[in-house]
Amino acid sequence: MQDTRLYEQIMGIGKPWSVSKVELDVKLQEVNVWVEHAADAQWICPACGKPCVLYDHAEERSWRHLDTCQFKTYLHARVPRGSCPEHGVVNLDVPWAGRNARFTLMMERLTIDLLLNCQSITAVCRILRIGWHQACRVMHRAVGRGQLRKKPQLVRYIGVDEKAFRKGHHYLTVVSDLSAGAVEYVAEHRTHESLAGYYKSLSPQQLAGIEAVAMDMYKAYVQATRELLPGGEAKIVFDRFHIMKEHE
Repeated sequence: MQDTRLYEQIMGIGKPWSVSKVELDVKLQEVNVWVEHAADAQWICPACGKPCVLYDHAEERSWRHLDTCQFKTYLHARVPRGSCPEHGVVNLDVPWAGRNARFTLMMERLTIDLLLNCQSITAVCRILRIGWHQACRVMHRAVGRGQLRKKPQLVRYIGVDEKAFRKGHHYLTVVSDLSAGAVEYVAEHRTHESLAGYYKSLSPQQLAGIEAVAMDMYKAYVQATRELLPGGEAKIVFDRFHIMKEHE
């Protein structure tokens, strides 16, 4: 089997796309795969779903894919741009990756599975040989997709916590539904605005439905809850571990 055909099958590349070239770089331990589309491909505007014609192509982009054995694997392609009568020139979607993503969907899926099963983001980064920010972007995108699929609902009890990386050099703010055991929101850093973004994303009914917020005694989170959650002062519940640590 030719290498181009092999990578079409293992990457799930189908018409109108095909693998045009595969190169192995032993020195860098990389496999590079180039993909192109057929000249007669039909395109759909991502904004309205109506047919559109090919306008031109953006500059070549690269996406990290699942490793080939021990070699990092990258997919390369020029993303087509379409001309839509209603929306003008738009970037068209590609089947192997989400919009603005730097990983293929398969790579994102593996990253998410590891994030769910590993004890730390650091461990995931080490296993996949990716950076902290790359892992965080995948996590943000996964939460965002989950939020789009979820119907608006009331969450009665939420937990707010920060996840540290490299001994506190970087933080994420994570908001969880304590009853469902599900992540509701993820934001960079652990500032007032990090948590404020969550409260601002809720409707008045959803804000009113929150009965308790479990958190440590971090002042930025406390302030955001007091300011943006109706009756927030009375709804804050400090967990025992952080209260005892605060008074050591």
